[in-house]
Amino acid sequence: MGFARRAIPLVMMLSLLLASLPAPALAVSTQQEIRAGQAEDEEITRSQVIETDPLLNAYVQSIANKLWLQVARKDLPYNIKVIKAPDINSFATEGGFVYIDEGLIDFIQSDDEFAGVIGHETGHIERRHVVTMNSKAEILEALTALASILSPFFYVGGSWLDYTLMMKVSREDEIEADRYGLQLMSRAGYDPEAMVTMMKHMNVLEGDNDELVDKYLEDHPDPDVRIARLVGYPELDPTVVTPQELLVRADSDAERARYSYASIALQNILRKDPHNVDALIRLSQMQLALGLTNKSAQTLAEVSQLGSPQARALVAMRETQLQEMQERNAQALNLDPDFGRVIAQVQGAHTALIAEAEQLQPRIDQAKERLQSLQSRLKDISDEVPDFGNISVKPDSRMATIMGTMEAIARAVNSASDDDAQVIGNVGAAQGDKESGLLLNEREILEEMADPLGMHPMPAESLVLLPSYSSMLRDLSYAQDDAARAIDEARSSLALMDQAIGELDESLRALDRSEVFSGDLAESDYNGLQPHMAQTMQDFNGAAILASQAAQLYNMARACQLSVRITLLGLGDSPQRYATLQYALQQRFGSDGVDYHTMVRDGITPGDVTAATILAADIQSTPQAIIDESLRTKTPLVDLANEHGMHAWPLEIFMNLVYLDYTDDPVKEMTVGAPVGAGGDD
Repeated sequence: MGFARRAIPLVMMLSLLLASLPAPALAVSTQQEIRAGQAEDEEITRSQVIETDPLLNAYVQSIANKLWLQVARKDLPYNIKVIKAPDINSFATEGGFVYIDEGLIDFIQSDDEFAGVIGHETGHIERRHVVTMNSKAEILEALTALASILSPFFYVGGSWLDYTLMMKVSREDEIEADRYGLQLMSRAGYDPEAMVTMMKHMNVLEGDNDELVDKYLEDHPDPDVRIARLVGYPELDPTVVTPQELLVRADSDAERARYSYASIALQNILRKDPHNVDALIRLSQMQLALGLTNKSAQTLAEVSQLGSPQARALVAMRETQLQEMQERNAQALNLDPDFGRVIAQVQGAHTALIAEAEQLQPRIDQAKERLQSLQSRLKDISDEVPDFGNISVKPDSRMATIMGTMEAIARAVNSASDDDAQVIGNVGAAQGDKESGLLLNEREILEEMADPLGMHPMPAESLVLLPSYSSMLRDLSYAQDDAARAIDEARSSLALMDQAIGELDESLRALDRSEVFSGDLAESDYNGLQPHMAQTMQDFNGAAILASQAAQLYNMARACQLSVRITLLGLGDSPQRYATLQYALQQRFGSDGVDYHTMVRDGITPGDVTAATILAADIQSTPQAIIDESLRTKTPLVDLANEHGMHAWPLEIFMNLVYLDYTDDPVKEMTVGAPVGAGGDD
């Protein structure tokens, strides 16, 4: 992505202002570059909240490591960190440092798209874009810091500057970084097409005027321009890429459990080469994973007619599996469930959702107004921050302590504002013309559950799901409760922030009246000021903690919904389909969960198994131990993850990636009005 940063911390602003102009790029040695990157990393990690979840960091590191095995600059100690920020953005600094905003990881649809992002940032480092920026760009950054020093709580720097020339240079670098990243991800075994789908997804958000991509689009070329460049490179040029190369990529997708995406890729290959036996065999596997048993049988019949004796033997084995699945579905038709009871449960859940949405709406509206008011107050207060640009601050001085406190306050404000805004803006509504967010997702899931109940006869694959309806409705109820609690926590955070802003206003006025001698505050002024600043920081930290708890509850609700969505895929309808989930879990988390008979015996769902496997990987336990604890304590698995201290955001991210293994369809996702995740064969 780019070099754009979030709010530049106060200490960094001063250091930039006091720094001399950079030496010519060619004179910068690798060791100098590394030292500069390490110094900037210290500032970034001190001023931003860095994600510490072990499983998420291991995931990010694993993709980065595969890419970095392919780099040319072996002398750099590459390093990657995740910043707690909602923006869809990332950036690279000198010396091999890459930073990814949480919002971007939430946005990507696959490991391959993520590899494209990291590859792009690595391209900036490999091509020395940060080191070789000309002095105009360096001066601009210092001027931007000078502007933003007057507003440490809201980053407004640069808006008054004419930075057209700098952006032109940066955008040329972006194109070059795209080229390098494409080569890097291809060599590392990732599908280069994912870099294109990532940009197309970005185009959709831009068309929807989604604010999340504003920062990204500020300093990047138009996605269409980048796509036009990318498809001309050998890795993506359809006149250059051979059918065998496409099959190798589809094989790689299939081996990494990207069932839906691999199925689409294989169908594209077969449109040009209908008799490609290898593609047909692999497609039949993907169709089996997606629950398309009839299509899988048809594909296998084609293989029998075209294939070798070895292929026919494989077909015979697969046909046996399909026959077992079809027999199980036929048995489901003989079930005699209490349809009236199930229909009443689903209707009752829908009624409860509407009632909950009606109760929540006034609280959400009030919270939105209060958040906007507090943001406006903070912006006004920023004018009271004294200009320290002409002060040479000594380490360990009283002034340095005050500035450190202000930096901590700014960090807490940003954290609280981001979390509160995420919760308040995304819980959404489930009725009228305001349908959106978490509550809309819940209504859509209930409708998906209700649809087959009105079919006569009900499809066998839906009948097999009926025993799981009670568990799924329970999880949706938990999601509603967590969403409501998230709103209340966010409102409490805003109340404490309101109090803290008043304290901050008084502290800044006192600071403005303080005397400065030889670059330091007078001791009497410091003694009067520091307790108030410390109290202000404590209250903002308290607001940030409450906001973090609100975000945790919000993401727990999202994880509950994804558990239901995974179960609705029908992965528990047969040992054969469940085996595809076990394979996907093994690929991602090094464990295949629990066996099919254990799942059935314990009355748990595929969504439960997925959550238990992710939590087990996070806390270094086993899925069976997690499930046993959940059953023994009667604690829902998502709540159990919370009790074990797992951040709910990574839990939701990983559950979504598993769900996307079965539903990822970039074409449908990028069709206006199509539901995200709609996948499968046409």
